[in-house]
Amino acid sequence: MFMKIQRKLLVVFMFSVFALSACQGEEDPKPAAAVTANAGADKRIQLGETVTLDGSASRDSQGTLLAYQWSIVTKPANSIPVLSATNIATPVLAVDLDGVYELELAVSNEHGTHKDKVAITVEYTPVILSNITAKTVLEDRTANPHLADYWVNEDIGVDAELIVKPGVVIGFAEDAAMFVNSDGSISAKGEPNRTITFTGKSNRAGFWRGIMVYSSKSVNEFFHAEIINAGSSVMISSVKAGITVTEGAKLSIKNSHIDWSGGYGVYYMEGSIITGFQSNTISNNSEAPLLMTADHAAKVDGASSLSNGNGRNAVEVVTSFLTGNSEVTWQALADNTTYRFVGTIVAQTGLKLSPGVTIEIAPDNHFEIGDGYLNAVGTAAKKITITGVDKTASSWKGIIIYSASNLNIMDNVDISYAANDVLVSGIKASIVVSHTGKLMVKNSTISHSGGYGIFVNGAEVTVNSDAATANSFIDNAMEAIHYLL
Repeated sequence: MFMKIQRKLLVVFMFSVFALSACQGEEDPKPAAAVTANAGADKRIQLGETVTLDGSASRDSQGTLLAYQWSIVTKPANSIPVLSATNIATPVLAVDLDGVYELELAVSNEHGTHKDKVAITVEYTPVILSNITAKTVLEDRTANPHLADYWVNEDIGVDAELIVKPGVVIGFAEDAAMFVNSDGSISAKGEPNRTITFTGKSNRAGFWRGIMVYSSKSVNEFFHAEIINAGSSVMISSVKAGITVTEGAKLSIKNSHIDWSGGYGVYYMEGSIITGFQSNTISNNSEAPLLMTADHAAKVDGASSLSNGNGRNAVEVVTSFLTGNSEVTWQALADNTTYRFVGTIVAQTGLKLSPGVTIEIAPDNHFEIGDGYLNAVGTAAKKITITGVDKTASSWKGIIIYSASNLNIMDNVDISYAANDVLVSGIKASIVVSHTGKLMVKNSTISHSGGYGIFVNGAEVTVNSDAATANSFIDNAMEAIHYLL
């Protein structure tokens, strides 16, 4: 029995040795390879900065090379972010709006694919501007047109070249102003779809003070620009305005908007120089769109929109002399905008009024033709109108002509509500021709005069002999024409 047991144990031992030897002859099994994506740590950046993504910590447990694929999973509405590449470990991300951007990294090889995400939070703070003392270029820092790129927290002086690029938005603190001084200049040249905006930090009419230009540099311009919510308080001469151009200063304004001023849209002071004014919209200002002298009025183009929601939809012309060596032309203005004389205007050069022009004259003021002439030739369809601001009988003084020019012509002109006071020789009349003055007047209407229609003052005065029959005289206080020879 014992021997049998020994034999059985020997067999079992030998089988175990054989089995162990067989196992030692085979390779040990390797663990399965693992691919792990690592998109890097979440980051915060300022708008305007770029960020380098980092997937280089991604691994394959056996060291096998990985293929990278980045994609943008979420982004702010309307944002158009740009990745420098999508198939490398460390691409650069450029963003255009503030907010959260989530990106996903997928890494893969023959062992499989794994994904990870990273969040980039883009914060935005406008740059605060201070006095411009060296050449400065302001770039558009955000594609969001509702966010300011720059803030002006107190009055700022421009004493060097300032270039404002398309799309820039500058927000001004309450009652803050910009002064473009004699050594400085401003070029704000936007584009049709990327306007430049100067506005208040609060969207409230008349919030900040405005822009005053002292500079005589020819580069001063606003092109496809917006000046909004200015005119909070007086800049100069008791006048509030979005833009004020001082004596000797130069400025061009084209394809621009000046809106919601607490005063005028633009104030051109006597002696300021308009180097361009074209296709502008000046609307919803508390006072008139423009305040200027007679010399400036010829620079206003007929295509600009000046009669939408202003306190007074008129180009206001202050007491001034129209001077020069050649004829100037005032164009008929769009949307029935009038020229409004808020003082007496004296023409010392030739003035031509285009068909359709309307002039309104404030009470107790008059229009004087001195060394120049008045050539007002309308048409039956587009008459020229010279009337009072107040549409009541005899609200303004009238027109007095001293000039002996043969170019003094009124044809298809309506003159109304004049002769509220004496112009010469104790006489009230809508039109006075005096001294050696000359006038051809026909196809015109003179109405609601507080005195005569026409007063011919002196034997040396020349008025066409058929003036009484070639024109219409309606509701005047006295006879159509009175001669004092």
